Amino acid sequence: MRVLVVDDHALFREGLRLLLLSLGSMECEVAADADEGLRLAREKPFDVVLLDWHMEGLCGADAVRAFHEAAEDARIVVVSAEKNATLVRSAIDAGAVGFIPKESPPDVLQQALNKITGGGISLPSALLASSSPPPQRHDAQPKAIVEVFPALTQRQADVLAAMLRGLPNKLIARQLGISDATVKTHLSAIFRELNVQSRTEAVYVAARQGVKIA
Repeated sequence: MRVLVVDDHALFREGLRLLLLSLGSMECEVAADADEGLRLAREKPFDVVLLDWHMEGLCGADAVRAFHEAAEDARIVVVSAEKNATLVRSAIDAGAVGFIPKESPPDVLQQALNKITGGGISLPSALLASSSPPPQRHDAQPKAIVEVFPALTQRQADVLAAMLRGLPNKLIARQLGISDATVKTHLSAIFRELNVQSRTEAVYVAARQGVKIA
């Protein structure tokens, strides 16, 4: 896996680089700002871009979109010391497929990267769910998908459940015994029902509605 770390704090980006290298099976390069990162992204292929949200110069949603254009095949993951639902939503809307708080321990980072590189989405579901009006009671149980989205068929609910676990289309197809094309058809129907355009938006909607993200 080739990872690009873009962060304007030298100590953090170097520490993150060493951590990623210690996980094995990774190549990691670093950039001190978005401009340097974009230059690297145009010169070399990367699987994942770990992008600081707050930096001097190009940053935030504009930086996420710029990296999408510069590195079409890379998955953009926002890494930030700030963690609130509004920021996470902004990152999702800009096209990020993951959000990792900087305070996360190494095992959480590794789990997030494994999910993301496997075609999944890694978001702090507790923050997302906390933004849902009205607030859920502390004793409330997570809701079943068919309860939250009754217009979905059972098979569509099965596909959505697998997607919320971060499974890529091929693995969803294998687990449910259907073809990749059928998975894509079900996802199109799910996106229409949830009024979203992407997996990331679907995860956010599901979290807001109280569906537990495994």
